[in-house]
Amino acid sequence: MLVAHVFGTAHHYDGGYLTASFSRRLLYGGGTGVYLFFALTGYLLFWPFVRRYFGSGDAVDLRRYALNRALRILPLYYVVLVVAMLVQADGGTFEEWVSFLLFGQNFSSATVARIDGPMWSLVVELHFYVLLPLLAVGVGRLARGLASRAAAALIALGAGSLALHWVKVAGVHHAPDLTWQYSLPVMFFYFVPGMLLALLRLSWERQPPSWLRGPLARADAWLAISLPVWVLAIDDARRIALCALASFLTLGSCVLPLRPGRAISLLKWRPLALIGIASYSLYLWHLPIVYWLHPTAVSGFGPLLAVSLPLCIAVAVVSHRLVEAPFLRLRRRFSDRGAPVAAAALAPQ
Repeated sequence: MLVAHVFGTAHHYDGGYLTASFSRRLLYGGGTGVYLFFALTGYLLFWPFVRRYFGSGDAVDLRRYALNRALRILPLYYVVLVVAMLVQADGGTFEEWVSFLLFGQNFSSATVARIDGPMWSLVVELHFYVLLPLLAVGVGRLARGLASRAAAALIALGAGSLALHWVKVAGVHHAPDLTWQYSLPVMFFYFVPGMLLALLRLSWERQPPSWLRGPLARADAWLAISLPVWVLAIDDARRIALCALASFLTLGSCVLPLRPGRAISLLKWRPLALIGIASYSLYLWHLPIVYWLHPTAVSGFGPLLAVSLPLCIAVAVVSHRLVEAPFLRLRRRFSDRGAPVAAAALAPQ
């Protein structure tokens, strides 16, 4: 994603996505990483509910869930917002401050994807956080303990979201309305692959399917299959919804009970793991840094990437230690003190 934003900034996003060459579309396509991030969120947050309703897991503490989510995303969001408002937006307007402080920027064309572009995804994430417990309870009751029914319900909801995505975004013959494009109803189907993988993991851990043999049982094979799907999705913005399938395959290679391979083992490489730990800081800081560097300090894609990449990583690591880490420790302390507010009473009978 950083490379995509550096390339776009260096070239002023000239020519548009559809008219760009194949190589340029591949570089611009790094921005589709946000859809993999949505799928990962769907998997990680839905997994405890899957174990609760379809396995033998503990009841989900809703107070801890809410506290964890708030302490995970809010402190860094507000720190980056204040810096971006003061440095890049000349202090911002009163309306912009109110909108961004309340996570309302996606509801207005005047503020959506402004100030710090990647922040739009946090609004969608926040809405998903609020929706998920209610959705999990509804799906759990409807499924009555059958993971296959839960999967069917999620696929149906994802299909509805995909249809809305086509009507409001992919299928329009003009520039789509960004307030629709960057909304949870349109983006929800990107979360569904991760939620389905949570159900699939539980099922396969109990009894792997008979067809899961040979190359298909290897994580590297799933990752290899995902690559051409990513290319197809990136090659044409009208096929961007294929990122949901690509995310399912990529994330599945990491979380399903498959035989590990060399490609997956690279994720354990320590420098890559450290970047992963600071990825949230890297995600929010990189675009303000790129805009600050270009064009006053650095111009041209190569030089801009060479300067911004190490600088963004360094800022992200420092940001994680100074901003994120203290609140993550606080999250654990508060979670231990909080009285349990379990979802046991809402569990399907």
